[in-house]
Amino acid sequence: LINLLAWLKGRLWCNTVCPVGTLLGYTAKYALFKPFIDYEKCIRCHKCEKNCKASCIDIRHHHVDYSRCVDCFDCMAGCPVDAISYLPSWKRKEEEHHHHRHHHHHQTAETGTPAPADGTPDAQTSGSAVDATRRTLIGALALTLPLEALAQKTDGGLAPLQPRKTHKRGLPLVPAGAVSLDNLSLRCTACGLCISKCPENVLRPSNSLSSLLQATMSYEKGWCRPECTVCSQVCPTGAILKITPEEKTAIHIGHAVWMKDFCLPFTQGTDCGNCARHCPVGAIRMVRIADTGLSGKGAVDEWLRIPIVDENRCIGCGACENLCPSRPVSAIYVEGHLKHRID
Repeated sequence: LINLLAWLKGRLWCNTVCPVGTLLGYTAKYALFKPFIDYEKCIRCHKCEKNCKASCIDIRHHHVDYSRCVDCFDCMAGCPVDAISYLPSWKRKEEEHHHHRHHHHHQTAETGTPAPADGTPDAQTSGSAVDATRRTLIGALALTLPLEALAQKTDGGLAPLQPRKTHKRGLPLVPAGAVSLDNLSLRCTACGLCISKCPENVLRPSNSLSSLLQATMSYEKGWCRPECTVCSQVCPTGAILKITPEEKTAIHIGHAVWMKDFCLPFTQGTDCGNCARHCPVGAIRMVRIADTGLSGKGAVDEWLRIPIVDENRCIGCGACENLCPSRPVSAIYVEGHLKHRID
């Protein structure tokens, strides 16, 4: 039901059904400070509408529904002309009164008719020019969309790509700074800030009933770079504590596990070493099969190399899992730790 409402009406559940959102809606109307949009500066790019999590901004009708506004400031951060300010309520009313009075007198000199609603100088553009632009845009889309769709399914439009499947981990992965699974489960309110801000697309909402919609990690689309601490900076509840990049390199959130049956020396008889080359902490080294004592069955040459993981050095960043060329699952994946280890 929640998923259906989110798909149809955005934050309808949070704003009207959830008791916390309902209480916020009643009190937000009387907030001392509120965001104000200066429509004289506004260029009607609609970026604030797109960035608004609560869908409370309507630029076309010059309206902000303050009962739904959660003061996330995404509209201010995304405005390219700084047309949005956070003002006291009394100051905001003065600005709005000035704007409405100016807008009422903003009429054309010849006819006295109101200016176009969007206030753009392109309102008098001829119909033929608009039609020509529309035809050019449609033509470009007609050419690029099929190519883009093909590129999503093929490597350079030639070789077919096999989608990567998610590993079934014994313990879920949670970000460095979360301290432990118990700490994140106790403090995370599933607000989604860390998920939306993650630059590597590593974080996603959990589908487990015990941690529904709370942040969890997976490495199909990217890996957790040691220098990135964005999630720890935006978490408002302490579920992910603030850490520095230097501190993060000493936190072990998991360890890599190698799976022989999927590794290229045993499946295709070829050498690889991609995991060892990209490991940022040097936790993986390549060893010849003949020197490991493992059976060479399935391998063309026992002198091919396989990865050996040093679990004491591995920090669980997922570079090896993400960059492993094996399909449909990586030949190496990261298993989470119940409690993070700090060196």
